[in-house]
Amino acid sequence: MSLANKYRPKTFEDMTEQRLVVDILKKMCESELSNRNFLFIGSAGVGKTTSARIMGNILNEGKGNIIEIDAATYSGVEKIREILAQTKTYPIGSKFKIFIIDECHALSPQSWAAALKVLEESPARSVIILCTTNPEKIPDTILSRVQTFQLSKISLDGIVSRLKYVIDCENKEGRHITYTDDAIALIAKLANGGMRDSLTNLDKVLAYSEEINSESVVSALNLPSYDDYFAMLSAITKHNNEKITDLVDKVYNSGVNFVKWFEGFHSFVINIVKYIQLKDISRTMIPAHYVDKISKYTEAHSAVCLRLSQVLLKLVHELKGTNYQQEVALTYLCETTKR
Repeated sequence: MSLANKYRPKTFEDMTEQRLVVDILKKMCESELSNRNFLFIGSAGVGKTTSARIMGNILNEGKGNIIEIDAATYSGVEKIREILAQTKTYPIGSKFKIFIIDECHALSPQSWAAALKVLEESPARSVIILCTTNPEKIPDTILSRVQTFQLSKISLDGIVSRLKYVIDCENKEGRHITYTDDAIALIAKLANGGMRDSLTNLDKVLAYSEEINSESVVSALNLPSYDDYFAMLSAITKHNNEKITDLVDKVYNSGVNFVKWFEGFHSFVINIVKYIQLKDISRTMIPAHYVDKISKYTEAHSAVCLRLSQVLLKLVHELKGTNYQQEVALTYLCETTKR
């Protein structure tokens, strides 16, 4: 079983953060529901579906089955009509019938039209919980008929704390996982506020090695070669067109996605600027074992990095629409050295 499934919270108390939403939902579960249509909004992996499942279990005191569908897979009107037909019958053996429609923004216009009447009437004793990462795709007629809750991204500290908790639990079960704080922080940063992604990445790292450090994280997750990023930035700041050409050829011929590589390089340059301002590699996305290299960049490099970041934004845009990626890259990067 994946760590994300194994350690999915079963109670509101076990959830990481989201205290405001959790407190409101707990109070609603203790009262008579006047409106039984809910919409949970938030980025991937922040607890939308988990909250919906917990709410369903509380309302039914652990009895009955929760009916859950993924609208990204079943977006057609016939499947939705089938689900909606079930909302019109009373539950057996539980207080409510609980329906969770995940990724509901993927529903077709016909499906939304079919759902509208059911949401208006709240038939029988059914509770409908919609979950989405894209609320802007939901019709206004639906939004006006649901109680909406916004779940925030989980803080870096919150993710780090949960990852360490999971590792401690795994070690109690007989594993021998060791880790450095900077490695756990890197895994947490890469999740971009999503708990599920952080646990998925932790699974990948543990499959590679139970000795977790920044080097093993970079290898296990196949992160970009920061050595190449540092080499490219050095060549640009030193106006070394020959080195720039060699690196562009190396990246292009390696078979990696050329556009993605330069998007990553742009992010890297911005993180260099961030380091220059804060003097703390832990506040960047750059792995801690590069501290010796990054510490060579000072305030004197800030202007060229900021200028380069603007050039890279234009370069990435151009690369997406050309068949001559190497030539375009060299045009932008070698031109930068003249400024």
